[in-house]
Amino acid sequence: MARAYDKETSRAAGDPRRNPAPLGWTLFTGVWLLFPVGFVFQAFRAGLSPVGMMAFVASMAAFVAVFVWLMLRYPFPDPGLSLGGVKGRLGLVAILAALAIFVEAAYGEGVPWRFMYVVVARASVLPTRYAAWAVAAATVYAGVFYEVRSGWEAVAAEWGYLIPFALIGVGMIAVSRLVTTIRELDEAKREISRLAVSEERLRFARDLHDLLGHSLSLITLKSELAGRLLPEDPEKAAGEVRDIESVARRSLREVREAVAGYRRPTLSEELDGAREMLEAAGIEARIEHGAEALPVGADSILAWTVREGATNVIRHSRARTCHISLTQSEDEVRAEITDDGIGGEPKNNAGSGLRGLAERVEAGGGEFEAGTSPEGGFRLYVKLPSRGAEAPATKADGTREEARR
Repeated sequence: MARAYDKETSRAAGDPRRNPAPLGWTLFTGVWLLFPVGFVFQAFRAGLSPVGMMAFVASMAAFVAVFVWLMLRYPFPDPGLSLGGVKGRLGLVAILAALAIFVEAAYGEGVPWRFMYVVVARASVLPTRYAAWAVAAATVYAGVFYEVRSGWEAVAAEWGYLIPFALIGVGMIAVSRLVTTIRELDEAKREISRLAVSEERLRFARDLHDLLGHSLSLITLKSELAGRLLPEDPEKAAGEVRDIESVARRSLREVREAVAGYRRPTLSEELDGAREMLEAAGIEARIEHGAEALPVGADSILAWTVREGATNVIRHSRARTCHISLTQSEDEVRAEITDDGIGGEPKNNAGSGLRGLAERVEAGGGEFEAGTSPEGGFRLYVKLPSRGAEAPATKADGTREEARR
């Protein structure tokens, strides 16, 4: 409970550890660090005294440090960022603005380009409702600062230099919101995938509950009755025991039939289900169905192939597209499932699913391959004889034969 609370609290506060800066964003921030190097070279050419140069370098170092800290530590805030998180970011942005004002007032000339860093930082680390006002304010006081330094005539003649402040600010707000939206969509896809798997489990559990609830209640009641009758009327107690045996056999038969229904899916149903589940998880499904009039065994094995392959794609691949291809010749039928995800072997319990599928394919006289595709992503390939392939007997079938004996 404590760990769950900490995670939720971290989310609400906009903990930066939850959303590390992407590599592209780090490179983008690095590009902005090229301009302060030019500022330092300009200061060298300005002929500052050693003390003045040291003060300038120290102020620029502090300015760059705060900018980098903001850009890499707090980018792309969640829309639900708490007020405490916003105040912390506003405090750092205010420090960056104060350093920009100091550097411009002490060493700058012309257009106050250091304020551009304030605009970019505000647009990137503040929620939209704060970032829009903050960018507008930074643009206005950059113009005011320029007017105080150079006079209104210079601003009127070179007002075009201030347009990039507003344009870059709006652009950075759009980029920040786009990245935030993409992250929310990724989380939604993972949640949909998890819910799809959970729904299948719940469906199976509901079916078992419906099958066994009445039968087990009846067995319990008859067992209690037999226990009470045993000392006084052993013959009636024996009749109740026979009833218990009959109910138990009937329940066992119903469960086996239910399990057999799950173990023997049809190919057409699984293709429809795979398309629905993949699209629900935000994965484009491309299905080519060229296998018709298959034997029951081959149809069942291929149906399990489609189910296992689609499940692995949804749970492990992080793919954008999934291609399911079924082709048939005179002597064999082939199924191939590929995706453009991360490739590699599925983790957790997916390996047992693939092993079970490999056993089914082998029992049906086919060939099985699973691994990273040469083009990237994961590839599942199954080839079966198109005639005479029978699905392997399930454990339930074997148990049924034992019960008959």
